[in-house]
Amino acid sequence: MITRPKSLKEVAERSTSLTEFGLNLRDWLHQLRRASSRAQVLAAVADEPPRLRARFAQGRAADAWLAAYAEYLAQKVRRAAPAWSFAPGRIALDPVFDESSDSPLLRALALAHAPAAFKRRNLFTPSVDLPLRLRAGRPAKTLDEKRKTNAERQRRFRKARAAELALLRKQSPRNRATAGTR
Repeated sequence: MITRPKSLKEVAERSTSLTEFGLNLRDWLHQLRRASSRAQVLAAVADEPPRLRARFAQGRAADAWLAAYAEYLAQKVRRAAPAWSFAPGRIALDPVFDESSDSPLLRALALAHAPAAFKRRNLFTPSVDLPLRLRAGRPAKTLDEKRKTNAERQRRFRKARAAELALLRKQSPRNRATAGTR
């Protein structure tokens, strides 16, 4: 079973062409929907992705997209963007418009409405697909994590009860003697 990339680093590691990059980035955005805390979001952008400019012709633009998403996400969760996202090589040489911005009107909208994190890297898109919905409280746990937590809780409970029972038996020798005569 193929899993979706969980970080921008994984997106870059799995990409050998611009088409693959686009698919991996889209999969990563779907995976990002599961993030429920700032820590999970920051973990998805923390590690520096390998440079893509040497892997395929449009790799420099892909590097810019990675940096733009990292900075934009950090802004959304009100944290500092990772230092790697400001590296000089993570800027597209020529303006890059979203594939949906083919008409002059859509290009004008992209120029006007692209977030600063994208404009700074010469990337223009009328909207950013960012399915981020952080929830208050603790981050969501997987079913496996819940099972492990519950099993550990049961072990602690049983150990505590066994210790209490041993202590009671030790403190009450008369109870042991009377229990043996019955």
